[in-house]
Amino acid sequence: MELTNNDFKWYMISTVSGKEENVIESLKNKIAAQRMDEYFKDIRMFKEPHLSNKELEKKQRNEEFTVKFVNMYKGYIFLNMAMTDDTWYLVRNTQYVTGLIGSSGNKTKPTPISDKKFQLMIDKEAMLLAKFKAGDIETAFKEGALVKISSGIFKDEVGEIIKNNDITQKAFVNIEQFGRKVPTEFDYADLEIVG
Repeated sequence: MELTNNDFKWYMISTVSGKEENVIESLKNKIAAQRMDEYFKDIRMFKEPHLSNKELEKKQRNEEFTVKFVNMYKGYIFLNMAMTDDTWYLVRNTQYVTGLIGSSGNKTKPTPISDKKFQLMIDKEAMLLAKFKAGDIETAFKEGALVKISSGIFKDEVGEIIKNNDITQKAFVNIEQFGRKVPTEFDYADLEIVG
């Protein structure tokens, strides 16, 4: 069968969360073993840079630090392939694959992701990387996050972050005082994410 570029579409594959890398490796091995390379163009995961609080502190002290790249869409990978009965079978019968998004079961083949939506995901990944390289670092201490105070007079109190600043490493947390919620400023070092 002669394939053209129009035959290849991007599909969203759902996997067991945390097993995305295993699925990618298994798919590559199965595709090679079954000599189906011509039906598959690319397998990818969208990743964003992440610094743990410890690594962020190292960066701020101008010490060597380690950046971890994490899957932006946990539990999903993306596959550019020509959809046939054989390719569909190969993918859905790969260990840790839980399904192909857009397939309702009953032998209905999945619908591909639109080119526009896929381009938006590529752009988002590039934007997050650019923000990271520019020093705009995001941490787990975001507005709306529940945190527990780990020291001081409010130790063990739980509150919601209403404002944060990743540069100064400080957040305003709504803490209940005298029967009402009062915004109180804390260093990130004094906060722990709840849940």
